[in-house]
Amino acid sequence: MVDAITSHVILNYNKGVENMYKRDQHYNEKISTENLYKELDTHYNGETDLVRNLMSYAITDELIETRHELSCANEELWCLNDWPEGEGFGSSDRSEYLRRIKETVAFERKFLQAENELVQINKLEESPKNDTVRAYMKMNDKLKEGMVA
Repeated sequence: MVDAITSHVILNYNKGVENMYKRDQHYNEKISTENLYKELDTHYNGETDLVRNLMSYAITDELIETRHELSCANEELWCLNDWPEGEGFGSSDRSEYLRRIKETVAFERKFLQAENELVQINKLEESPKNDTVRAYMKMNDKLKEGMVA
């Protein structure tokens, strides 16, 4: 049962929520593996076979869940578009680039979560500045370190 004071607090807390900043589905909507492969085939067909192959591995290994994460993986692999054809690309190279994708995606997820927290806490109507989000992330990391120590 909600009393009158609690009801008033809830109503005031939710006031203005409809105007709060929100990223579009590209950033946070998890899509199926099948749809990720369709995205790969549709939007990344200009990439080299090496880059597309590594992106495919990342999808198969479930490192990627959203369209944004797919584009982050692609950015991480751009340098491989210039990989010399005669030079081999072994399993250790593959493992290293998949590790990089995993790190990049983990950072992006953490960044989007921190950004969303800042928006929710402050009821922002526009995106917080990148530096603000990064400072908030550092503060959270320091708080977590203090809790563990």
